[in-house]
Amino acid sequence: MARRKKKQTNNVDLMEELDYYEKPKRKINSKFIIGFLLVLIIIAGILFSPLFAVKEIRSEGAQHFTTSELAERISLSHGDNLILFGKGRAEEVLEQDPYISQAKVAAELPNTMVIRVKERKVRGYVPYMGAYLYIDEEGRVLETQKACQEALPIVTGLKFDSFLLGEVLPVENKDSLQVVLQMSQLMKKYNLLNLVVKIDVTDPKDVYAFVNQVEIHLGDMRDADQKIRIIGEIMKTIPSQDRGTLDLRDLHKPIIFQYLT
Repeated sequence: MARRKKKQTNNVDLMEELDYYEKPKRKINSKFIIGFLLVLIIIAGILFSPLFAVKEIRSEGAQHFTTSELAERISLSHGDNLILFGKGRAEEVLEQDPYISQAKVAAELPNTMVIRVKERKVRGYVPYMGAYLYIDEEGRVLETQKACQEALPIVTGLKFDSFLLGEVLPVENKDSLQVVLQMSQLMKKYNLLNLVVKIDVTDPKDVYAFVNQVEIHLGDMRDADQKIRIIGEIMKTIPSQDRGTLDLRDLHKPIIFQYLT
């Protein structure tokens, strides 16, 4: 009997120790919860209120696209929420267009959305299967059309079997493409993009340019900067109806315009 009583005493002691070491439970403060919910409601009310509704849409840097066209592409409308509109996704959609190299959509409080784009420019045309490929200064295909819209150079002599919109032309004769890109930059430099009618780069070491009714023999691209500048200066003095040739292969020789009858 003595042993059993001692065992009961030990059990009581163990329970007391457990009660002693048990951590007190934290009570949830109902006022804190109510306050937090009220803050969330206020924030949501502000975000979804007409205060941040888009009332004005503005574009910057766009020449190929109108503001309405850009807004339509990213599904941006008046009344959309200025804060919650998916700007990052909109930028990705815009940059999928070959004409747009960079895009940034930004909110200007309280109610204006600004679409900023950096556009690629058409620098020439490449004939292809009865149509024209519009290429930029990098040789990237921006679009295809049945006709040329602006007075820009038509490039012949590039060899390729296919192309992808938005990608650089996969030409076999890469040296010829480099000649085109170099001439494009120089013609832009001297404001001649609307002057040179045709460029033949079949042989990158024996290049021809055609302006109005004048055939210009450029040869290779040594002294290219000076040759393109001379074209601009000389063509100002030759009437558009005159037919003839110019030989610019060797700039150390006298430059003579030879008339053709």
